[in-house]
Amino acid sequence: MSSANASEERRKVGMLIPPPILLLALVAACAGAQLVWLGGFAFSPTRDFIGGLALLASVVLVASCGRLFMQAGTPFRPTAPATTIVREGPYRFSRNPMYLGMAGLLAGLGVLLGGVCFAAALVVFLAVVHFGVVLPEERYLEALHGETYRQYKRRVRRWL
Repeated sequence: MSSANASEERRKVGMLIPPPILLLALVAACAGAQLVWLGGFAFSPTRDFIGGLALLASVVLVASCGRLFMQAGTPFRPTAPATTIVREGPYRFSRNPMYLGMAGLLAGLGVLLGGVCFAAALVVFLAVVHFGVVLPEERYLEALHGETYRQYKRRVRRWL
């Protein structure tokens, strides 16, 4: 999908910013802030273990969501139109497990690197994704898939 088409699709959905771009921007901002203001990162074996587990679980979650999208034949990119509603795997418990996985990446990095900035970034990420991505995306999916999506919304929680 070209940049112009992706931008048009994002406008059609009403998406403020693609979550992967937001995630990368927040990680870069937090890492930079940590280096400039605090002089680096603080590591500890306990935090390394916990942060590493959170990162691993988050990567597995995002990857499994991507695999399910591919198996269903629907695009994985957040700016591409969803051709079907995925209801298997983590989508049985949350309508947005991919975004939860991305939030877990921020949390895991914060724990691993000992950066308090990541806690603030997590709040920003969740707020922007909720109001600027999920809510518009839900309206779009309901208009696109109608009763199929409304039934899914009734059965599965938005987040957890």
